[in-house]
Amino acid sequence: MEQIFLYQQWLRQRLHEYVHVSRPPKLRGRKIVMSPSQYGAALMQAYFGRASLTWIAEHVGIPVQLLRQWRQEPQFLLTMDWSKSVFSKDFQEKLMLNDYSMAQYYSMAAEISLLEESFRLTVRMPLNQRFVKIGRFLMSRHQNDLDLNNYDLRLFRRLFLFFLALDNHWPGSACHCVSEDFLTLARDVVWPLLNQKQWVGQELKSIQQAAPISRILIELDSKLKETFQTVLA
Repeated sequence: MEQIFLYQQWLRQRLHEYVHVSRPPKLRGRKIVMSPSQYGAALMQAYFGRASLTWIAEHVGIPVQLLRQWRQEPQFLLTMDWSKSVFSKDFQEKLMLNDYSMAQYYSMAAEISLLEESFRLTVRMPLNQRFVKIGRFLMSRHQNDLDLNNYDLRLFRRLFLFFLALDNHWPGSACHCVSEDFLTLARDVVWPLLNQKQWVGQELKSIQQAAPISRILIELDSKLKETFQTVLA
C-alpha cells in the first residue's frame, strides 16, 4: 500500500534545513541554539500522544535521561510549541490543494491520530470547520438547483476522504466528522459530478483489512528511523 506520513516528511525537511543552515534560525525573534539531535527530539515530541520517551529517545539516538533533561529547557519547549502551529498550517495547505489516493489518506489520518492530543486538535479543528462550511454550502446550492463549481467539489472530496479515514482511526464523538448528510452528498452528488465511477466504500474496506494500525505503525517507525539515521549521519 502506498503510504504517506506528512508529519514525518515535514520533520525530515525541517531537520535537514536545520543541519545545513548557514546561520542559526530564529523563533519569535530568538536564535535557536540547539544541537541537531536536540532540535530533532523537540520535533519528535509531537508523537508523545501514544509514544513513550524511551521510544522517542531511541529514534533520535540519545539516552532517555538526556531527553528528560532537555524537556525542562525553555528553548526545547518553545520549539515544540512552534512546530504545532507551523505544521498545522502546512498540513492544511497540502490537504486542501492536493489529491491523494484513498490509501494515502488512510495512512495520513493514522499518523494524525497518533499525535499528542492538543496537537491533533490543532490540526483537525480548522480543517473540520472548513469541511462543514463547504459541505453546507454545496448542500444549499444543490437543494436550490444552483450550479456547483469544480473547485468546491474537489475541495469537498479531499476533506471528505481525509475525515472518512480519520473517523476510522480516531473513533467516537471527539472526531465524528462525516455526518450522514455529508455521506449522502458525497455519494449521490459530488462523486457523479466529478465523474468518479466507483464509490470509495469498498476500497476503504479493502485498505482497512490490508493495513491495520499495527502495520502502519511499523512503516512509520521505519521511516522515522531512516530520517534520523540519514539526516544526522
